[in-house]
Amino acid sequence: MRLTRLALATLFLLPAAAFAQGGQQFDDLDADRLNANQVLIEFEYTGGACETVGPAALGETTDGNLALTFSVTATAEVCTMQAKEIEVDQAVAADAAVTHVTVTLLGADGAVIATESERVDD
Repeated sequence: MRLTRLALATLFLLPAAAFAQGGQQFDDLDADRLNANQVLIEFEYTGGACETVGPAALGETTDGNLALTFSVTATAEVCTMQAKEIEVDQAVAADAAVTHVTVTLLGADGAVIATESERVDD
């Protein structure tokens, strides 16, 4: 019986610990050119039930790579630790010189949740 409780605790605590440490990958990051001045950024990640992602903050463009930062905002002061898949679809300003994007997702505390680069598809 004690072994069963330990196994169940491990099943619940390990994913929570990994989630809290950050460093996760986006489930699916895509960057598609909409027109000469915009790129559509789409990604999914496993987040909390009481959070939302704000608009992208545009960073520097270096050698065709545009840095983008998305910030998570808590939607409630008190929330359960229920995890859910969060989808983000945003069009960002990016001229024809932008060929890649590096997307960074920051938690409400400012810690990096995930970061990844992707080529812009025409």
